[in-house]
Amino acid sequence: MPTCQNCRKKWSWFDSIKKLFTFRKSMKCNHCGEIQYQSSSSRNKTSLFVLLPIITIPFSVMFDLSLNFVLLLELILILVVLFVIPLFLKLTDKEEPLW
Repeated sequence: MPTCQNCRKKWSWFDSIKKLFTFRKSMKCNHCGEIQYQSSSSRNKTSLFVLLPIITIPFSVMFDLSLNFVLLLELILILVVLFVIPLFLKLTDKEEPLW
């Protein structure tokens, strides 16, 4: 779980998800109120996880899978991504460049 670089307190899973889905560059720590940023390496990893459900679509067409199976698979992958992303969230107190 992410740890604030200022007060060193761990964020909860729910707080991490909530902060990630605000789509802002900065995230305010609930414990100390300091501004935190997602590290560039963390941004790269989480973006790969988000792409996972999208990447499976061409394979479902290639293997001629039923629509029900594909929808179920996509739903499961989206839920897995939601549960896993906060584990890879790393915080920094300075904004890092995208690349």
